[in-house]
This record gives sequence, structure tokens and C-alpha cells, in this order.
Amino acid sequence: MAIGAEIRGVLTGFGLVAAGVLVLARVDLGLPGQSLLQSLQLHMGVALLGLALLLALARARWRAGLVVAMAVFAGGHVMWRVADQYEGRGALAGLERAAQFTLLSFNVLNSNDRHEELADYIAGSGADFAFIMEAGRLRQHFEQLEAVYPYRVGCEQGGPCDLLMLSKLPLENVEIRSLGNTHPNRMIVAQTEIGGEALTLVAAHLTKPYFDDAGLFEARRLTRQLAAIEGPLVLAGDFNSAPWADAIDDLVHGAALLPPPRYNATWPTELGPLGIPIDHMFSRAPIIIEDIEALPDPLGSNHLGLIAQLAIVAE
Repeated sequence: MAIGAEIRGVLTGFGLVAAGVLVLARVDLGLPGQSLLQSLQLHMGVALLGLALLLALARARWRAGLVVAMAVFAGGHVMWRVADQYEGRGALAGLERAAQFTLLSFNVLNSNDRHEELADYIAGSGADFAFIMEAGRLRQHFEQLEAVYPYRVGCEQGGPCDLLMLSKLPLENVEIRSLGNTHPNRMIVAQTEIGGEALTLVAAHLTKPYFDDAGLFEARRLTRQLAAIEGPLVLAGDFNSAPWADAIDDLVHGAALLPPPRYNATWPTELGPLGIPIDHMFSRAPIIIEDIEALPDPLGSNHLGLIAQLAIVAE
């Protein structure tokens, strides 16, 4: 009996800690790291279900029920928020497509030892555009890549090489912007034309959420800058936050963006589809992402790349 009571007490302690963490994830207290907890919310829900099962086995059934309620809240809030983001896609469903194109977005890791395979993949991917983050190891393969992508922005000679935009089509009104002081020059804006339709391409790499509130401030600045851009656009990159985190949800609504048909887990690669979607692609009408996949092989990165088929809806 004493052992059973002790086990119940320990498990209850874990439940109280979990409740505190869940409050920190969902109540904005202005504390650093809250965005990271928000990205882990779905995984916290699954862990809570495991804790509830242990409490039930330890004959603490009412406490198990409370933990189940916490798990339902954690998972339900994620599903509600993502479903709300998807409402805008319905207006473009079934409409005629005027043009189509393919986009690759990939954080390839600065220390990537498989950079030769990586360059081969990018060159042979068939993508019309490629947004590459942490691209330093690709400098030595620019000649190979330029044979496929004659238009390049970023990684200028002698400068930093984090964000890189590659294109098969001409790019105009190109700008390299900074979203903050922590990691400058990690936003690229360019315009192009596909099938007679003009659109804006935006690549971004946001700071990790454990750099105080830098990532959140960058997301807010990105939202304002995208809201100031008129017309159809495509946004892709490494956002270091899940789509149900406040920063990304505010970005989707604040910049009138449409999500892809599904959010693919991209990090950590060891977890595969059980990981967290922190790399994203979004569009603005009349552009819609019709299909998106995470690459099956990280090719030496700690992220999985994303490749998507996009279409411009005929107006």
C-alpha cells in the first residue's frame, strides 16, 4: 500500500509540473522560451496521455481523468488552430489553374558533410525555385547549380552565406532584408513572372525560439512586411516554430496566407513523421499549394527539406 501511495504521489507531482508547463505554453506571460513550449504542445498532449495511463494503473483514477482532460485540451487546441488556418483554402478548390510551378525549401545545415549529394539533389530536383538556408557548404557547388538555376540571390562572394534563393526564371526588384539584429540578412524578397502572372517570392530564416524573444519579434516584423506586399506571393523557409505556435498563427492571419494541404514534420530528422513541423511553405491567393512532401532523406542536414507543387488559379 505504501509503495502504491508513493507511486501515485510521484505521478501526481509529474502531473502538476505538466499542468504548469501547459499553462506556460498557452498563457502569454512575456517569458522567453514560451514559443518553444507552444511548438511542443502536441507532443505534450501525447505525453500526458501516457501519464494518465500510469495514474490509472496506479489506481488514481480521478487524477488520471484530470490529466486526460489536459491532454484533450492540448491536442484539441492544436487541431482547432490548424483547422482555422485551413478555412481559406476552400475558396480556391476546384478552380481552373492558369500556371503551375515547383518549389524546394531546405535548411541544409552549415556543417553538412554530404554537400556533394546535396548539390546533386538540388540540381536534379526539378524545382523551378529553391530556397536554401545555412547554405555555406554549397558555395563550392555554385557552378553546378548555376547550370540549372542561372538566377541566384544571396551568398555573395566574401559575404555571409545563410539564405540562398535559386531560380530558373528571371528575378526582379530583389531585396535582402533583415528581420532583426540577432541574425541579419535572413529575408529575401524578389518578383518573377510565371505564365504571364506576376508574383512575389519570399524566403525567410527565423531565429530559434530559445534566443529570448528574438524569433517572435522577427515573426511579427515578417508579418508586417508581408502585409505591405500586394498581390500573390509565396513564402517559405525555416521558421523554427510549429504552425500552431502564436508566432506562426499570427503570421498566417496577419499576412492573409494560405497553408499547404498538410504540415509535414521536418525536425528532428530522427523522429521522421513524429517530429515537429518547423519548416513551412505558405501562399497567398490566387496561388495555392496543391501538394507538399518532406524529403525522405535529410541529405546530411538536421532538417528535412520540403518540395511542393503550386498553382496559380485563373481569375
